[in-house]
Amino acid sequence: MRTYKCLGEAARADVGRAIAMAAGGVLLFAPIELALTLWAYGPVGSIVSKLKLVVLTLTLAAVLWLLLVLALAAVMVATRVVRNRVDPAAGRAPGLFALGPLVDGVRRGVPQLWAGMLGGLVLGFVVQRAAAWATVRFKEPQLTAGAIAACALGAVLVCIPLHRGLAIAAHTGARALSPFGAWNPLGRWRAAGLAFGGVAIAGIAVIWNLMPQSRSVLPVRLCISAIVLAYGFGLGARYHALAKPYRRDKRRARIIGAGTLALIVSSLIYFGADLETKYTASTASPAFEKVIELIRAANDVDRDGFGSLLGEIDCAPMDDDRHPGAADVPGDGIDQNCDGRDVTLADLIPPSGPFVPVPDSFKKDWNILLLTIDTVRYDHTSFGGYRERSGRDTTPRLSELVAKSTNFTFAHAPAVGTMASIPAILTSRFFHSGVAFSDEPRPGWPPLLLPENLMLAEIMKRGGYYTGAIGSHEWWSDWGLEQGFDEYDNSIGQNPDPFRVVADKVTNSALAFMSRNQKRKWFLWAHYIDPHGRYVAHPDVVDYGREDGDLYDGELRWTDQEVGRLLDEMKQMPAFAKTIVIVTSDHGESMGEHGIPLGTHGTALYRGLTHVPMIFFIPDNPARTVNGPVTPLDIVPTVSALAGIDVSKERFEGRSLISSLFYGTEDKERVVFVETNAPNKRRAAVSDRYRLVYFLSSNIYELYDRMTDPNETTNIALKGASPALDGMKRELANWMDRVMYDRDAKFNQQFRGIADVLLREVPKPEVAVTGQTIEGGKVDIIGIGRDLAKPPIPSLMADFHVYFQPNEPTSTSYKMQLVAWPVDAAAPLTDPVPVSALRSSFRITADGSYPTTRWKKGEYIRERFSLKLPNEWRTNAIAIGLVIAPQVNQSQKVRPTGVTPSNDVLMFRLGTLPITK
Repeated sequence: MRTYKCLGEAARADVGRAIAMAAGGVLLFAPIELALTLWAYGPVGSIVSKLKLVVLTLTLAAVLWLLLVLALAAVMVATRVVRNRVDPAAGRAPGLFALGPLVDGVRRGVPQLWAGMLGGLVLGFVVQRAAAWATVRFKEPQLTAGAIAACALGAVLVCIPLHRGLAIAAHTGARALSPFGAWNPLGRWRAAGLAFGGVAIAGIAVIWNLMPQSRSVLPVRLCISAIVLAYGFGLGARYHALAKPYRRDKRRARIIGAGTLALIVSSLIYFGADLETKYTASTASPAFEKVIELIRAANDVDRDGFGSLLGEIDCAPMDDDRHPGAADVPGDGIDQNCDGRDVTLADLIPPSGPFVPVPDSFKKDWNILLLTIDTVRYDHTSFGGYRERSGRDTTPRLSELVAKSTNFTFAHAPAVGTMASIPAILTSRFFHSGVAFSDEPRPGWPPLLLPENLMLAEIMKRGGYYTGAIGSHEWWSDWGLEQGFDEYDNSIGQNPDPFRVVADKVTNSALAFMSRNQKRKWFLWAHYIDPHGRYVAHPDVVDYGREDGDLYDGELRWTDQEVGRLLDEMKQMPAFAKTIVIVTSDHGESMGEHGIPLGTHGTALYRGLTHVPMIFFIPDNPARTVNGPVTPLDIVPTVSALAGIDVSKERFEGRSLISSLFYGTEDKERVVFVETNAPNKRRAAVSDRYRLVYFLSSNIYELYDRMTDPNETTNIALKGASPALDGMKRELANWMDRVMYDRDAKFNQQFRGIADVLLREVPKPEVAVTGQTIEGGKVDIIGIGRDLAKPPIPSLMADFHVYFQPNEPTSTSYKMQLVAWPVDAAAPLTDPVPVSALRSSFRITADGSYPTTRWKKGEYIRERFSLKLPNEWRTNAIAIGLVIAPQVNQSQKVRPTGVTPSNDVLMFRLGTLPITK
């Protein structure tokens, strides 16, 4: 071992060793990280893009080398100075990371490293368990902190002798393994490094597979980068120890250093400004991302988050009030947001007339970014008041966006499940009553959407947009959503995974799309799935607790963080000044209200499941709050208007919100609608004050007054008729007449559902019925029949038909029950009904989709009843009767107007059908 003459010579040697170690680390790191980056990012478009990435990689590696040199040299020299103060001889010793002598086949420091690792693991375990115990044992924060500190101090005191003992044991083991030579993991640096790396990789692999919910907090790529750098450090230290001293030319070193610095700055300005290159590096390489963040911070003089390198466009480097993304004050003559213009007050004057166009100053070739975040309750967002109510700031980054945007505070999703809501948002048509999809069953998967649907992406193509989609759900892969997209990427959600943690990947993919298409006018839709159950903890982001409600809030915070990162990176792009950002959700989530299990959705139409965020950020447009009812169905017509695309000939359920976006108008009289078919058909109408929920199969209404009952706990429909109930029922009925009963078999699932009931031509009943009517002739019963494909044979299922001819809708919705029993073909219709007669269940027409209150003059209705005939039926005919009762009161049966059995005057005796022998 060499002893230096003085402290200065030793310090210079430390700096040289730091330079060599950093060089070794970076030379090994750069090619491996480049290969991993290309693999993670996917294929880069052209050879030019790849070459740019290579140059930027070399530049970032050079910056990393400089940072590592400074850090390593500082640690080594500082340690040496401290040792010199204690013992001057130690100050002239070889120092940190110097290759020690080989004694008994063992290198100095290797056993101590193993002892330190094992001791650190023990210390970490003890402190973690102590912290867990103190958190449960004490409620007062100071006591908790004190207990943890005391336990940690005790653990450190115990670990000091433990480390010594472990070091002795490791040294003994190293000597025992000395016959292995350079492959001795306890005594040689190279073997120890391989062993450490193998243990780390194995540990990560075990956690990855056994605890999938922890994947979001496993920095796998950073661990790989750290291992590679550590190996490189070792190679550099070895090279420095073996290299022969030589005389250094300071003048040549200065020239090389200055030239290298100039090349680095030039590369950061030129290649760093290429968005695809920069975002390939930052989104596909966590290590490069950290270096880019350091560079950004270093050249951000005014600390506003924007610099001048890497293609960032801070138009006022010394003024932190002026930067991309800042709010532009109208008419002050200052361009606060660096877009090259100052918004004027004339832009904010609403035009006269019923049609409100986009203001001239906002007619641009906008980029459009649509973000749908799964399962977001508005009342669990910070900007929805949750921070004040609960103390939890679940969406701080979205709150920042809201402060610069038009925030629609009372938006209601068109449905309460992803399957129905996402296609509705992308088509501006209700899923069950306006979206065309295949009838072919796909067990476990949603029905296939048909090409006849007009998707938002197809509309954007009309306007010359390049379109992209980033999915994160297995359904996205083969559903039909890809219509109109130039790039459709669901690789993130390709495989089912209930513990999916992908918000960071969605953000990375979105940034990659924008960087690839920086010279195009683009539309991008990206979907964040993470808040959808099953919930996963994100302790590296926030820890609200371990109950489902706590985890849900944590999922919101995690997703909000990644959306915020997306917006931060977008602000660095030149195109940000002409990019509109829209954020909404497909539905909310139950927190246990109304008896609906916490963490579920899709089955009810209450506020927590329908009230979602809807935010429109338009550069230079002042922030506004709009409180009237709206729906995400409004996104398609609004985006079409913003993009200047004529959709006047198209049919949408949503409406353009241009007036609200630019002039803050609210339609407090508007009523929006929500639907679900799971498990039973329900429809809801939502006004500024009231929510009406209609259960189709039971003909029951619930009405809630938001003004006096915001949590919807009191059904005021039970109080009977009122102007509010009548008005909301009328709104709902008009919408259902227009949407649910639209007779378009391709686009209206509901109509397809009643196609078996509503006949296209005059029926020819097997047996005619006369004299039997409902409600004084509003509906005539005209005959009965059977399904010839299912003849009434004993022991088999048979279908019986009853035919109706409406003259006008009934005032009451009715249920019906078919009654059948064996008779002789010549038996009188008035013969009594036997006790053993078969009876179907009472049911409403088409499961409530087409009740008698909606039957119309000129229609012909067929009710189909299925019964299994008993084996003992040995007869030549079957008697058919019908029992009719109001839907809401089955005991109040309708009195027939014609023949009845002698022992049941409330049964319509319709006729007798022959049976096949």
